[in-house]
Amino acid sequence: MNDASSLSTKCVAVLSSLFILGLCATTSPAQVVEVDINKIRQLSEQYSPQWQQFDNRLTYSVRGEQAAAARLNPSIAYDLEFLDSGFDTEYEHYLYLQKEIRLPGHYRNLRERRDSRIMQAEFEMENSRAEWMAATRLGFIRILLNKHEIERLDILKGNIDQLSEASLRRADEGETAGLDDQLLQMSRYTLQARIEEKQLETNRLIALWKNRMGFDTETEVRFSGDFTGLRISLPNSADVIALLDDSPQARAERQAVQSASLETAFAQSSRLPSVELSAGYKQLNSSWHGFLVGIAFPIPLLNSNRDAILQARALETIEQMELTLAQLERNQNTLQLMAALRAYEEKLDQAPEYLNNPDQFMDRLLISYRDGAISINDFLNSLGLMADAYQTKYSRLSGYYSMILELEAMTGREFITP
Repeated sequence: MNDASSLSTKCVAVLSSLFILGLCATTSPAQVVEVDINKIRQLSEQYSPQWQQFDNRLTYSVRGEQAAAARLNPSIAYDLEFLDSGFDTEYEHYLYLQKEIRLPGHYRNLRERRDSRIMQAEFEMENSRAEWMAATRLGFIRILLNKHEIERLDILKGNIDQLSEASLRRADEGETAGLDDQLLQMSRYTLQARIEEKQLETNRLIALWKNRMGFDTETEVRFSGDFTGLRISLPNSADVIALLDDSPQARAERQAVQSASLETAFAQSSRLPSVELSAGYKQLNSSWHGFLVGIAFPIPLLNSNRDAILQARALETIEQMELTLAQLERNQNTLQLMAALRAYEEKLDQAPEYLNNPDQFMDRLLISYRDGAISINDFLNSLGLMADAYQTKYSRLSGYYSMILELEAMTGREFITP
């Protein structure tokens, strides 16, 4: 009886502990991650499965090249030949080793081709990382720009709310008609719609960005940074082209030419076919013992591997032409991109100064309306113009940073720092 009571007490204690643990798990706060643009690489290495996939794919490529270049091990074989004529029985046993033999130059070319292909895969992986990181940084900046625009639109909407309360009081006192408040409400509705659409777009960008980084939906990401007035100190066009020549993509393309050249050398070293040697033990019935030695080679003996050599030379020509075309395209795109960036900077400089600090302008606008210097239509039109100006400004900032991050992807260098 005491044992049963003790067991019941223990069960209750265990269930209570599990309930408390479950309650703590359900009420534990979600993970909060503070992010600025300098932390993105570190967080990618820590959380992002997409980032890890670059290493996984590189490992797969390297292992494949190493396996293709490995020497073949000898093989062991056993044969039994049995004959029975009805009167006599004969049998033979063979136990022997076989090994493929090639000239030393063949294996040297095989190793050089392997090393070149591995190096090319490493450059290509580095270029993919640079492109991925540039896209991730651009997504981060676009989220911040959207948040800034929403904040500005909220300020405009707040001014309408403030004016609407005053307008209603004046209408109740008979100083103004109710039409003013109706115009204010329509303007508020339009601004609220803009805010909601921009917020939906921002929520989508945040969801995509968190998925890219490997954060779950419960993780709260706090984005910090100000890119509304930042100007990037870029190298001149000649220096950018020099950076492009040393970019991961350019190195991968040059390495592809080198790999194609080594493919030709490998095909030429395969002019002489492989030879298989075999040696082992032989037994004839139970009384004869001995050994065997053999050699096997393909016919025709000297086929010169002509087609494989011509194919390798054709590949070398293709890769060389691809390198030349890629260099020309990169240089042309860079010059156009640099010119477009300068044009964007000029356009951003044309933005009205009060967009960065609208409080003084809004105060003057409110005073003018209250003093009767401007009508309600003039006031609301001014707010609509400001909302349009914000849209233009942040759209241009997004295009500006998009081009800079395109340069980052092309060069593998980071130009945007806080």
